[in-house]
Amino acid sequence: MALRKLGVRAEIIRLSRLPLSEVALIASQYHEVMILTDLDRKGEELAKKLTQYLEGYKCRVDTETRKELKMIAKKDIKGIEDLYGLYTKVTLRF
Repeated sequence: MALRKLGVRAEIIRLSRLPLSEVALIASQYHEVMILTDLDRKGEELAKKLTQYLEGYKCRVDTETRKELKMIAKKDIKGIEDLYGLYTKVTLRF
């Protein structure tokens, strides 16, 4: 998984295997969550819906990291799984 390769040690809940309402219920057990769906239109819609669910549970959603990631990645990546490839590409340049 790309996030693990990048050193993410936090709990990761995969959206593809659960209904959004169930993901929100699980994630709401945490004080703060970060939503990292794909950066395409479908991923944006999922992130927005999930944010609404989580805010309904009074869970703090970190939306800034996602915005920053989109700015950095621009058109280099479409999905979260592409992050490690981008990271490798950038580190090889330096």
